[in-house]
Amino acid sequence: MKRFKVIMAMGKKGLIELVRYRDWIIGLIIWPAVFPLIYILNAIVLSGKDGSFAGNFMKITGYSDFKGYILIGSLVYMWVNMTLWSFGSFLRIEQKKGTLESLWICPINKFDIMIGGSVITVIRSFLYIVISILEYKVLYGLEIKGNLLQWIVIFAVILIGVIGIGSILASLVLWLKEANVAVHIVRGIVMVFAGISFPIIVMPKSMQVISKSLSFTFGIEAARSVMLNGNSLIDSGKSLMLCLILGVIYFIIGRLIFWVLERKVREDGSLSRF
Repeated sequence: MKRFKVIMAMGKKGLIELVRYRDWIIGLIIWPAVFPLIYILNAIVLSGKDGSFAGNFMKITGYSDFKGYILIGSLVYMWVNMTLWSFGSFLRIEQKKGTLESLWICPINKFDIMIGGSVITVIRSFLYIVISILEYKVLYGLEIKGNLLQWIVIFAVILIGVIGIGSILASLVLWLKEANVAVHIVRGIVMVFAGISFPIIVMPKSMQVISKSLSFTFGIEAARSVMLNGNSLIDSGKSLMLCLILGVIYFIIGRLIFWVLERKVREDGSLSRF
């Protein structure tokens, strides 16, 4: 119960800041419409003047709608990106504000501080999903299949891996005092290897090994299976299970790394250094 109160208190603090500084709303509306556009335009060009080459895409992926394939991949990627950025930068922002030391001397679990501080971003990122789906329907004519419960299950499973990798990023920020580089590297890896705009089968086998080590790759597969093809969660069970297993592994690794590096910076007395 005490840990839950800490998470709720940090979440309340984040909510106050979110309501007070509302410039994030602009990006929340613009990015869903703009981000996938370059991938879609490239796909249209590569499909030929009459779209005859689009058949090759269907043979490889099993999806006839390459536009929808890209949109769902972009949706999951941007949601992952927003959440990772929050986890990776939260502690650094608190450090710059001069409030991190005050939080750290409290007799509470330090991992709860980070989880609580990122609660609002998770909520905001789910709002991003709703806005994206609406904009994709209006601007791109995408028909999303499945139901709300299925979507929630998929993104909840993906979230476990996001929290795990986000914990690793936050730990590195405590140690290295730099958030931007680490987050940019991770989201670049996800963009290249998770197959947001193309099937991973077209990549060299060595790159496919990296792709299949990312929980997001299987999360995107499950999302496409349900939201594009209208398959059930059972039909997408293999992808969901792999996403869950890898996500749990990342979560455990992230928790251990956070514990080790948090203890190190506390013993070194480097928590307030810039």
